[in-house]
Amino acid sequence: MTKKRVSLSLSRDLINLLDSYVDGVTARSRSEAVENFLRSYLSDKRTAVFLAGGRVKELFVEGTRTLRPLIDVAGKKLIETNIDRCRQAGYTTIFIVGSAKLISSLYAVLGDGKKYGVSIRYVEDPKPLGTAKTLERVKEHIKSDFLFLPCDHYFDFDIRKIRDFHMKNGAVATIAVHAKTKIESDRFGVVEMEGQNIMSFEEHPRVPKSNLAAVFIGFLKPEVFDYIPPGNVRWSLQENIFPKLAKEGKMCGYSVPGNWINIHDLDDVRKVKNL
Repeated sequence: MTKKRVSLSLSRDLINLLDSYVDGVTARSRSEAVENFLRSYLSDKRTAVFLAGGRVKELFVEGTRTLRPLIDVAGKKLIETNIDRCRQAGYTTIFIVGSAKLISSLYAVLGDGKKYGVSIRYVEDPKPLGTAKTLERVKEHIKSDFLFLPCDHYFDFDIRKIRDFHMKNGAVATIAVHAKTKIESDRFGVVEMEGQNIMSFEEHPRVPKSNLAAVFIGFLKPEVFDYIPPGNVRWSLQENIFPKLAKEGKMCGYSVPGNWINIHDLDDVRKVKNL
């Protein structure tokens, strides 16, 4: 990782305290001690945003009365499993954005998040206008790069690896990419890549240009909000923003192994239960 020299002015007492942490093991210099403290402090500020917009009736598993984020996965609800994955990656400030009815159902299970070691804040999205406009509901709370993910995906890959990759590449958007032997383009987006760069992003293409499925999980810089027009307009990350970022060379992909299932129907639920 490229490093840049900066100059800091600190009080003598703070310098002495800092030097006491230079033990040759966890920190070999003042610079390394400062870097360690900054990393620790900033990790406490990590924010994750669950996008759960849309009409609540569209979030039920087909043929059941169960909401997708509330299906059982190994003795837990799917949303609980994903909250745990966020916490394990250091994301303890969590926003869930969705309709009032969905929020009510999720709050009954999750509460304020304390029992999971996180802080959960619920933000109502009263008029669904697409994933970008749903994300816009938390704009005032976002001050740095953040994790975004849907409420109805099962995954077992390591979020931390995507985060570390994102912090190094400097892209506005970094998403997980999953290689498929068969592309069901009616279920997700498809990307074309050159190295780590996503050259094109197409949601539900008629003819997929690659076998790389775009996983709707990744990291965004606050700059993404500049791509969302104001007002009562439909705007989507997948259909409006990601294709533009790809065209501008501001989007990267990280290939993830393991399991990933975008849950829609009972067949998807069975796949998750059989893992």
